[in-house]
Amino acid sequence: MLNGPPGLACFDFDNTLIRGDLGESCMYYILTQGMLGADLPEFWEQAHHPLIESEIKGWKQLWLEYSAQENSTSYELLVKGLVDAYEKIAKADGLEAAYRWTKILFCGMSEAELVSIAKHVFVENQEPGTILHLPGGTTIDNSIRIRKPLFELVSLMIEKSWDVRIITASPECTIRDAATRYGLKATSVRGMRLTERNGILMPEIIEPMTFDQGKVAAIREFTSEEIGFAAGDSFTDLSMLREAKHRLLIDRGNEKLRAVAEAEHFWIQTAETLDV
Repeated sequence: MLNGPPGLACFDFDNTLIRGDLGESCMYYILTQGMLGADLPEFWEQAHHPLIESEIKGWKQLWLEYSAQENSTSYELLVKGLVDAYEKIAKADGLEAAYRWTKILFCGMSEAELVSIAKHVFVENQEPGTILHLPGGTTIDNSIRIRKPLFELVSLMIEKSWDVRIITASPECTIRDAATRYGLKATSVRGMRLTERNGILMPEIIEPMTFDQGKVAAIREFTSEEIGFAAGDSFTDLSMLREAKHRLLIDRGNEKLRAVAEAEHFWIQTAETLDV
């Protein structure tokens, strides 16, 4: 492929170019460091979801207790409730619904502040043994690793004049600095975008949401060119992969997705071989 003419290459980021999920790691950092934008009325307006309606009133009370008295117990209970809600929505309604709901967890700060968080998390979470302990006793492997073979692939594509882009469901600004570590421009990233008011991120997504078919729609915002190559790791990337001439699945063990990839003649690389 690389011996031929250059083209457009579109990579998913989380669990594709890296092992781990930078957007989710930033979300957990915001939660555990007391950086929620819950002082905004819009936070509570957008927190609603049929699966968690009965819990929101209690969350508001916990936030008031924390805000007024710096009550750490109240805050820990709030964090546990929000994390449980994210997981509950993902399980019942799917990842897109869960990702859309997380817009409330990224609001209330400036884009520059969110970029700063992402820079810190990207470096900090590459330390060995990065295990996150959440309220309620849940532990999460929160580590991030650059996948060297894919780093080398991106570098070679840049050298050969490919137009390399990152198309991610994570908040766009959380991935920009990481993209520059791959030799890409920050503007090469297209991810979830939130509206701003007076320089503050608001819990409202600017469509298209970069998830599944929305990834293709986002690509078509800046080019009608054929996608020469695409790489991703999940069903959320499938529409983008199918749109490409050459498709690479990073196989993380989803048997149904691998069966689709095999039937449609994708290239397949097991994640384990990229993480040695």
